[in-house]
Amino acid sequence: MAFTATASAQDAEQRHAPSYEVNVERVQGTYFNPWTGEMDRVELRAFRGEENTRFIAPTLRVRPGQVLRLGVQNDLADCSAEQIARAECFNSTNIHTHGLWVSPSGNSDNVMISINPGERFNYEFAIPEDHPAGTFWYHPHMHGATSIQLGSGMAGALIIEGDRIPTNDMPGDIDILLQDQSGERFGEQIMVFSQIQYGCFDDEGQLNAPRSPDPEARPWEHPAWQCEGDDVGSVDSWRQFGPANEMTSGRLLSVNGEMQPTIGGLETGRFQRLRMIHAGLRRSVRMTIRRLADDAPPLRSVLADQQRAWILEHCTGEIVEQFHFADDGLTRPALRPVSEANMYPGSRYDSLVYFAEPGSYCMINDQTWRMQPDERRMVGILQVAGESAEVPNIAAHLVQTLEAAAETQIADQDIRSRVLSDLNDGMQLGAFTWHEPVADDELTGHQTATMSIEEIEGGGAILSIDGSPYQHGRIDRTLMLGDVEEWEITSNLGSHPFHIHVNPFQIVSVIDEEGRDVTVEGSDAFDRDYAGMIGSWRDTVIIKQGYTVRMRTRYRRYVGDFVLHCHFASHGDEGMMQGIRVVLPGDQTMGGMPH
Repeated sequence: MAFTATASAQDAEQRHAPSYEVNVERVQGTYFNPWTGEMDRVELRAFRGEENTRFIAPTLRVRPGQVLRLGVQNDLADCSAEQIARAECFNSTNIHTHGLWVSPSGNSDNVMISINPGERFNYEFAIPEDHPAGTFWYHPHMHGATSIQLGSGMAGALIIEGDRIPTNDMPGDIDILLQDQSGERFGEQIMVFSQIQYGCFDDEGQLNAPRSPDPEARPWEHPAWQCEGDDVGSVDSWRQFGPANEMTSGRLLSVNGEMQPTIGGLETGRFQRLRMIHAGLRRSVRMTIRRLADDAPPLRSVLADQQRAWILEHCTGEIVEQFHFADDGLTRPALRPVSEANMYPGSRYDSLVYFAEPGSYCMINDQTWRMQPDERRMVGILQVAGESAEVPNIAAHLVQTLEAAAETQIADQDIRSRVLSDLNDGMQLGAFTWHEPVADDELTGHQTATMSIEEIEGGGAILSIDGSPYQHGRIDRTLMLGDVEEWEITSNLGSHPFHIHVNPFQIVSVIDEEGRDVTVEGSDAFDRDYAGMIGSWRDTVIIKQGYTVRMRTRYRRYVGDFVLHCHFASHGDEGMMQGIRVVLPGDQTMGGMPH
């Protein structure tokens, strides 16, 4: 799908090109501890800029055809000789624009560089004119320090805004339909989910991490990490990471740098867009929204170990239906009514919700551990203002609202008719999807990748992709610009969110070890983590042990070096990552491991 802007249009876009500045600092503050009901003192690495004061990076906004400029000043201290000797030097950084289809080289989305303490680096991300509008994010991608920095809340939303009308030659932006019948844009809530993995240490450097005496205790049955008196929590040690520590620490998911916040700005009687970004370490998100009883005690007055009972007693309203319309920033082929938003680290999820009644609503996360349900956890409270605004059928009301927007926004009668017809045929969004399905006859090759954990006798494990732990700068896989390939991705142990930089991919199939399709709702093999996934485009997908995920992707426009990896940050830091190089046809630097 080609799109060429006129010179004057390009010039106009560049005159308004956005420019941001962030500093990387150690910041002192407080953070709510739901296990004690107190504010813990913390000192964390953080992005500071654009007047943000919480443990979250500023939101960046840009439009297709613009150059997003981001200046990063690293004001962290040089590491001591002792820190370097212990391999606990985490003060160099960089930036990855997760999900953006931009160059991986130079001062663009280049995760091979290091911004060391005292240094400044100026990024310039040239957003293509045909880049989809959507929900993306950015975070450090410094190999060996990603866990520490992401686990301190160093992540922020990156929003591509668009108002392009679909034509016969190119799709449009779904944003043009997201307005009510008076022409007012739907409300918007950006929710960045993080797991801030702070801990407190004693005078001998030991983490205050009590354990249950029961050797069979499940993660949520261990006491939460403790900070006492004048303790100041920090994220400064590898001992705070890994599957056991990340699941037993009691550090739950925060929203926009706050633990279990109350989020306002929502209204009854109009649709609200939820832009959800999973910037966490390991915990999954299966978020449902239910009305909170008016007589419920305030959430923050209830300690975390009592919150499950509080949820069962007070979060008793009907589930608020969500209309899921984008994965990883990319508009889906059709809107999908769902009862929960399902996410893993690295992924994004856009949905529309309609609140008919004012009041407070629970955001509840039903987590899992080793494929078994965990107890429910509160993510936060949504505060909805306004008057009662019941409608007979919310789905029908949504279609009518989108139709009214199409009538006013799309002048071309044929295109408008096609959009209206699609909306009335299963809420399809074909005029707003920016990636064509990959046909069989397009394929030029095949790739395989296995997310691998090899346990070592006596303890420990080797983490890799395809058996060779990552080495920074080594190229493991060389791909040809212009090729179109099908990948088969598996895991030999556990579940892993697979993420690849630069080019998104389309999910073709998800098959279990018995050869059954796990995406078919109502079948014995159905796995709700893959519901609605076939045919969708994304940049992150969960790979479960025993499953084979087939996806297809096109290597378009950009050459250079980048990575694919597990988006459990500690797994990537420990070696579950590969170096990728895309080269021009005929390039003599072809190399890398065979796949």
